[in-house]
Amino acid sequence: MFPNLFARVGALILFSVPAFGESITLQPSADTTLFEVEPDKALGGADFFNAGTAANSSRNRALLFFDFTGLIPAGAQITSVLLSMDVVRQPVADSVSSSFSLRRVFASWGEGSVYQEDPLSPGKGGPAEIGDATWNHRSYNDTAWSSPGGAAGVDFSTEISSDTIVYGLGDLVIFENTPRLVSDVEFWREHPELNFGWMLMTETEAQRRTARSFASRESGFGPTLIIDFVVVPEPATWWFAGLAAGGVWFARRRR
Repeated sequence: MFPNLFARVGALILFSVPAFGESITLQPSADTTLFEVEPDKALGGADFFNAGTAANSSRNRALLFFDFTGLIPAGAQITSVLLSMDVVRQPVADSVSSSFSLRRVFASWGEGSVYQEDPLSPGKGGPAEIGDATWNHRSYNDTAWSSPGGAAGVDFSTEISSDTIVYGLGDLVIFENTPRLVSDVEFWREHPELNFGWMLMTETEAQRRTARSFASRESGFGPTLIIDFVVVPEPATWWFAGLAAGGVWFARRRR
């Protein structure tokens, strides 16, 4: 009697210890633009941000930060990371498609509430306020980047986390899941104090007219980050399941 009862209970436990797949969807907590043409101006409060090279050969780089502190359980296996954003502006004429990349940022930066001075010149921003990120400063006006616009290998990674071709106005840009994108999120999950987000930039900064504007979080339909993960049962749960499995085996042997 008891072995059969043990076997039934054990089987119930053994086959009811799944790994639970979950997903979170986030908008940025901060996003802004660094303008080479106006190195002490900011754009943190606009409903768009810029990246790529303008017709006048000046570069734009964007910063994006997502805060998922406490949303992914410790020990959970992150299975997929995907980032999407909408193109809302492009050069008036002769726009050029190019590859854009995400690179992990190594230093803190600020997003203020500055919008552009002239609505007809969205590439110039407005005078930076204290703490804003600009081309010259990651926190205006007392903490500069290692070099203007940020230095690869110092302020942001030399390695690409994910890249994609950005075409034109109205496109939905998707940075697909990659091992390095997953690694970034895993690292930030374990070290939230070192989460400074990603730098968005074109990989062909010497090519003019690759600049694009993307809908920011202020627009209401800004970038969307989707993180899929699997919650793995605690080791004690697996131990108990293994003990139960042993009970199933023992009961079968006694028949």
